[in-house]
Amino acid sequence: MTFPLAGLLRVRDAQEKVAAEQLSRTTSARRHAEEAEQSAVVSLSEISAQVDDAHTLLAMAAARAAGRSALSDLQTLTELRRAEEEVAKASHVEARRELKGLERLDGAHRAESLKAERHAEQMALDEIAVMRSLREERTA
Repeated sequence: MTFPLAGLLRVRDAQEKVAAEQLSRTTSARRHAEEAEQSAVVSLSEISAQVDDAHTLLAMAAARAAGRSALSDLQTLTELRRAEEEVAKASHVEARRELKGLERLDGAHRAESLKAERHAEQMALDEIAVMRSLREERTA
């Protein structure tokens, strides 16, 4: 006997896989954003503090301003990626929970089906034994 919700189980399994894939992508995007943010911090810290003339001072000020602006953008991007990852985690947990519930129902259905098959087999064996016993009594 087939599980009546087998189609739904396949759909939930596919949904869980999609959610896991989305979580993987968002985690990767978050990691890349954090690495870019760290790289920007390192780049800003490596800007030379030595000033030889006014042009160098202006260039250094412009570099720091641009670097801080880029760092601010990267920090915002990192926060967005973290938020996306949290949403993806929640979606994956929900998809996993729904899948596990159906898997438990499927397991219970399989156990019940196996029990019914064994019961039917035992009934058939009992009937055979009774018939054999009756034949032996008639021949004796």
